[in-house]
Amino acid sequence: MKTYNETKLAQELIRFPTIKTEDKGIMKFLSKKLTAIGFKCTIIKSKGSESKPVLNLYARYGKSKPHIMYLGHTDVVANLDNWKFPPFKAVVSNGYLNGRGAQDMKGGIACWITAVSNFIKYNKFKGSISIIISADEETTGNGCPAVMRYLKKKGEKIDFSVVGEPSSNKSVGDEIRIGRRGSMNGVITVYGKSGHSAFYGSYINPCTALAKIIAKLKSAPLDNGTIYMPPSNLEFTKMNVENLSENVVPQTASAKFNVRFNTKFKSTALKKKLNKIINSVAKKQKCRAKIEYRVSGEAFYTEPNKDILMVKTVVKKITRLSAKLNCRGGTSDSRFLGSIPRLELGLRNNSIHQVNERSSISDLKKLTLIYLNILKNYFK
Repeated sequence: MKTYNETKLAQELIRFPTIKTEDKGIMKFLSKKLTAIGFKCTIIKSKGSESKPVLNLYARYGKSKPHIMYLGHTDVVANLDNWKFPPFKAVVSNGYLNGRGAQDMKGGIACWITAVSNFIKYNKFKGSISIIISADEETTGNGCPAVMRYLKKKGEKIDFSVVGEPSSNKSVGDEIRIGRRGSMNGVITVYGKSGHSAFYGSYINPCTALAKIIAKLKSAPLDNGTIYMPPSNLEFTKMNVENLSENVVPQTASAKFNVRFNTKFKSTALKKKLNKIINSVAKKQKCRAKIEYRVSGEAFYTEPNKDILMVKTVVKKITRLSAKLNCRGGTSDSRFLGSIPRLELGLRNNSIHQVNERSSISDLKKLTLIYLNILKNYFK
């Protein structure tokens, strides 16, 4: 049976220019690699931003319990100008693998597949290993849910999941994510009454009302946070007034905001809280407010269980670091895993989404060793 090398495999993956949801043959390539070491692979289509379907991969080795799953994604962001090395050449130089996706997260996928290939070849075990690779984590986020629907239809149960997002900070394994905050975007549109600014009392200024709404939302904390998550935080990201004349009070004013919220809130409860504040201020200003929301993901959290503590022990044995358990970062495909116990453990995130993204070869080797020992201990 074959075994793989994490650096070589990462280079091969980086050379597929999978910007946004482009496949470029990468799922077929991964299927071939995984089939060669005994996995049964299934390509699952999901809806893309255009009419062309997005290709995602589900691969499984074994049929019995316990069942551990790895979740990753092959899509990468753009930002491709002014690189020292071409972003899809996967150049190794001075101990670093350079290329788009080296950290986020083709490097991590290569580490897991390398670890699995070595584990299967040299260890007898009872259980199952599966891999979900989505193609749109950075964009539409439809891929992972499509795979999860497929698994539900098949009646497959996953007992534990390792999500390969680049969770590490200063050194591989120094941080492990055990949850993520929720993310919700909102647009507030305030309706007043337009009029000439010289005639006070003939108009109702929506700009004034909007300013007071913003001040009110920012003046008091939403909550005090949890043991692993900071207080929920609302930030305004854009304000807009469609007005071509400086001496005319406009009819409307709007603002966009984003809220990162912890497990003290479900998005429905958070909406009610925000609506109450916004409508109360608008009413006092004799205006009407319209609020629109888009939820990117709910907050979730896995209570540290025996598997998470096992991973923490593995990391300490290999790196001598006591990994911090936290819920930092933005959203990830992990939000689609429902009640599956999980953690996020991957490469460092110091160059993700940046020009000249890269990962040290030593980090790749270290993460592969961590993943290999997770498998050994999980099936012990």
